[in-house]
Amino acid sequence: MCYPSGRFGKCITSRTMPRLQSGVWKHFTPAIKDGRETFMCNYCSKTYTKNATKMQMHLDKCKEYSVVSQQSPGPDGSSSASIPVPSFSFLPSASPGRQFLIDSVDQRSQAYADECLARAVYATSSPLTLTDNIYWKRFLSVLRPAYCPPTGEALSSHLLDLEYDRVQSQVHEAIGKADCVTILCSGWSNLKENGTIVYIVATPVPLFYKCSETNEQTHTSAFIAEELKGVIDEVGSQKVFAVVTDDAPEMKAAWAQVEEAFPHVSAVGCTAYGIRRLFDDVLAQPSMKSLCRRAEQVVRYVRERKILAETFRCWQKTKIRTHTSKWTMLELPSGSDWTGVVNMFRSLLEGQTSLQEMGISHTLDVEASIRAILQDSAFWEGLSSSLNLLYLIGNYIDYIKKEEAVLSGVVDVFSQLRYLIGSSLSGSVLHSGEQKAVMASLDRCQEFCVRPIHAAAYMLDPKHAGQQPLSGEQINGAYYVISSLSHHLNLDEGKVLGSFARFSAKQGLWKGAGIWSSCQHVSASTWWKGLCSSEPLSAVAFAILQIPPATGACERMRSHFCNTKAKASFSGERVEKLVAVQANLNLLEPSDCEFAPLESDEDKKGSFQSDTH
Repeated sequence: MCYPSGRFGKCITSRTMPRLQSGVWKHFTPAIKDGRETFMCNYCSKTYTKNATKMQMHLDKCKEYSVVSQQSPGPDGSSSASIPVPSFSFLPSASPGRQFLIDSVDQRSQAYADECLARAVYATSSPLTLTDNIYWKRFLSVLRPAYCPPTGEALSSHLLDLEYDRVQSQVHEAIGKADCVTILCSGWSNLKENGTIVYIVATPVPLFYKCSETNEQTHTSAFIAEELKGVIDEVGSQKVFAVVTDDAPEMKAAWAQVEEAFPHVSAVGCTAYGIRRLFDDVLAQPSMKSLCRRAEQVVRYVRERKILAETFRCWQKTKIRTHTSKWTMLELPSGSDWTGVVNMFRSLLEGQTSLQEMGISHTLDVEASIRAILQDSAFWEGLSSSLNLLYLIGNYIDYIKKEEAVLSGVVDVFSQLRYLIGSSLSGSVLHSGEQKAVMASLDRCQEFCVRPIHAAAYMLDPKHAGQQPLSGEQINGAYYVISSLSHHLNLDEGKVLGSFARFSAKQGLWKGAGIWSSCQHVSASTWWKGLCSSEPLSAVAFAILQIPPATGACERMRSHFCNTKAKASFSGERVEKLVAVQANLNLLEPSDCEFAPLESDEDKKGSFQSDTH
């Protein structure tokens, strides 16, 4: 229960009154009138200059003040104070000429409002100090004068605990209803410090499950394997068909232990991590490192000299007006994203004409070594060819991280990468030995990213029907995966393989053209479950085609953790709960019970009724 102490004044409630300074001052609102400090009675709006004696005498006689101490039973039988609220222009008045209305909030309504407000704060990643802000307080007091919002401390403690328990219950319920799930696991750490490993369960919706802290002693393949096996057991090993991890050596070493404990589970590497390793290997070649070093030297030299930076900017603007070039800003590599070097190369090429003019200008003071780089045609040709090579590899990193990326697409990705890199290397700055090293890196990347389950997904995806870029060894591996999952799902292996033969030959159910054209409009897993559910192969195909190819959801969670840790001042456990709630609230469908009224219509009428005094 509360009353505002002025039109937009501080909200004073029965809960906060004991904490206010005792005495007459709490019953008056300070204001400035004609340059003088005045105090207005919170009950009858009469104004006084600063005089405690007169103000106390006024309270003794004020009829409206007596209402504060009155008690009225709440609709649930509990006692709740009815606080007189001045009828300002922004609040409704029950009848003309009346100065006050009665507003009250019982404990159940207060708790329900706190829960809804906390959920909105968590779901939008709003600061937990939001309700401590005076403007939010004023806004909420306009909506409901008697409602006292929770403090930032409450939002980060018991309200967070309640919402975390509720959301985790929904997560476990969603996992329980799923027919097949995938465990995504990704960690980032410096072995000299503590690290964090994130575990996500894809249903296929990627739900945050838990995270674990590691250090130099626990950051081992044995520890990670035990953690993964524990998560698989908790969510139900019968419905887990794959584990997708990053490319850390400890993760790769844990694969064999997981597959030994659960023979039907395939452990695979995140395709985005594998391609990023290829990207880094290209940059690590001596010729590419030399090119990057020279490019960065030019960018820093021009940016750090005021006259050159201003000249470059002016020349670029002139070229915009003459439509001969595009104005650009010279960029330095920043962050760990692959785009850093690419953006630097692009900015140099877009400003090439202006930079080359600087290199031959007699009026500008440019160091001889920089002039030599700017006048070197091989430097600019190297930038152009290297930009094309790096850009095509980087694009595949972003492509495979997208939510719509599918496991069956990984085979195509590497077929295209092999062709494009092979054709791009011939014109690059890399010499023959370095080109061989890049192709060897591509082989390692493909070995890490493409496993038998990828081949099975490719062969079962109706969008790839009739295409066969797989080797004989890959096809045999795909058959093995399909047979293994048939046994795990208690299906007749012969009937499943017979169904697969009809699918490959486009016979039986798959004879007509209509069913094949329909696969362009739905996901492959939906196609199998919705149109081909009568076939024995359907359950196997549905399980395989739901597996994501990358741990992109873990990377997004990593960003969430970093941002929350930077903003929050509480413990790691609090951070994990907050991140879990924030991430999962936006993925889970709100249940009807979240919006159900806390009380009956009669209770609500009694609880929320406003009346005149």
